[in-house]
Amino acid sequence: MIVHLVSNRWNSAIAEYAVHCARAIDLLGIPQVFAGLKGTAAVRRVAAAGLKGCQVHEVDRFSLANLPEVVKAVPPGTQLIFVYGGAETFLSKWIKMARPGIKVVRFRGDDRDASKAAFDLRQQWSQGHVDLFLSPSEFLTRKLSGDGALRQSNRAAAMAALVRTVEPGIDTERIHRQPSCDPGPGARQDLVILGRLDPVKGHARFFQIFNKMLQLPGGEAFRLHVVGEPANLSLVHLEDAARSAGLVSGFNVLFTTERLEDISRLMSSACAGIICSAGSEIICRVAEEFLVCGTPLVVSGVGSLGSILSLEDGINYGGLRSPQVEEAVLAFCQRSALEGREVRDARAVRAVGRFSLQTMSRGLDAVIRELTGVGVT
Repeated sequence: MIVHLVSNRWNSAIAEYAVHCARAIDLLGIPQVFAGLKGTAAVRRVAAAGLKGCQVHEVDRFSLANLPEVVKAVPPGTQLIFVYGGAETFLSKWIKMARPGIKVVRFRGDDRDASKAAFDLRQQWSQGHVDLFLSPSEFLTRKLSGDGALRQSNRAAAMAALVRTVEPGIDTERIHRQPSCDPGPGARQDLVILGRLDPVKGHARFFQIFNKMLQLPGGEAFRLHVVGEPANLSLVHLEDAARSAGLVSGFNVLFTTERLEDISRLMSSACAGIICSAGSEIICRVAEEFLVCGTPLVVSGVGSLGSILSLEDGINYGGLRSPQVEEAVLAFCQRSALEGREVRDARAVRAVGRFSLQTMSRGLDAVIRELTGVGVT
């Protein structure tokens, strides 16, 4: 039996990873309990997934005062507890003290600086019971094992060896390549930014890059399509930023804020997917989804973005300055516009092999085997 304790309130990348973790483990046929805060996106999504071997348990809060309610979600025979945030990690310490046979896996989805001595002491108290740390990317694994929190603690040598990388899995039945939607020759090519409208996503900065790119010979062949729901940035503010950068809404930049049902069609039809984030992106699901659809990427290089790309899959413009950045992005987009179907097919096959739920399932099976001595595959 495996139990997931998830305190995340939002439909965030961490909640996404927890949901897909449960789905991937379900493929192994291992019984699970998914315990999250009442009414949250993670709970709703797991319930909607209809996982045969997974019970959904809702709690009011993850606090020491509410520990008895949380314990009810951990049935006898539980071997592993997966925790995804600080509150449930702390509570798992008390659960493990009462049931010494349980192992605790702590998911880490951020790279917050943890080098301060005060944090070091706090970490020893709150995470010293953790048996293994789960990372969604090699980028974060290197930080945790090198210059991040684990290396700075007094348990550095032991803890650095306890980080495992399992990249998030994509539901390839929902997100998949649609070859019939490939951008055709002679048409204006769309570069697509897909994701919530938020300052951290870097739209305003890329508007400036794109407008300078349009001034270069051949730049007029491209158009920018921004798709996403307003979060911490309104559509009005984003349109103002585009206008300030010299772009004309409806001509060389389009905005779509309503939810699209067929995301695969949009991604497959893009000449390139643009991930222009200014920060974060430890987990970048949208980059993986573009690749699964066979579409190459133009990325800013923050967070895990650089480790997602291979030479055939995209360009990382991080660190370049004008005019090199505009020239490099334009040259890459021009090459992407000439890609044949077989090139995109091959990219999609590689991405599915790396990012599918089945691949995530195999990675988690290895973690489960390591901690319990019992595997499935």
